[in-house]
Amino acid sequence: MKSEAGFPLKLKLDLHVHTNRSNDAVTSPKQLATICRDRGLDGLAITDHNVLAVDSSKEVVFLPGIEISTRDGHIIGLGLSEAVPRGLSADETIQRIKELQGVSIIPHPYDLLRSSVRPHNLAVRPDAIEVINSSSFLHSLTWKRARKFAEKQNYPMTAGSDSHIPETIGRAYTEVESPSKDTASVLAALKSGLITPVGGPIRVSERVRKMFHANREET
Repeated sequence: MKSEAGFPLKLKLDLHVHTNRSNDAVTSPKQLATICRDRGLDGLAITDHNVLAVDSSKEVVFLPGIEISTRDGHIIGLGLSEAVPRGLSADETIQRIKELQGVSIIPHPYDLLRSSVRPHNLAVRPDAIEVINSSSFLHSLTWKRARKFAEKQNYPMTAGSDSHIPETIGRAYTEVESPSKDTASVLAALKSGLITPVGGPIRVSERVRKMFHANREET
């Protein structure tokens, strides 16, 4: 499916979204298609912690995704047919994703308060670097550092909300130039760097709400 003019589609995809399958998130997967339509998104990637999402929708693009807890920090895998186990090194995790023909993304790479991989320490090259993460603390510093590294090393750059509550989905998204909405085409565009990161940070009130829900889940 191409645009009427025959040019590639420009899809708005939030590539970092958590649902209630993550123990610190509350969004129901059943809400996602409606939220996408309401916010002008063409779709998203469900990236729950160590749980592979394979949800599908006839209305919007759902990319199979997972956020994997490695020994060195978190790594997002997209387009996987099976989950990569937690607890491996970052390099081993990226290699597993490659073997499964997936796309590996380093999320919030320079955040100080979250489990973050430092991409300059990697021996195995990931497919992309997340340079806008709406949930980042001190985002003006961390986003700048991530973008500087990605540009210097010629990495494709992504954006995602890292949403844990419905209100923040779509606060950041990746614009993907793809010939169609099918998963294979979108993943190929991501790997090729036919993408543009867009977005801003979540509000303080939303951060508090997210923390409240996370604390409630832990009790």
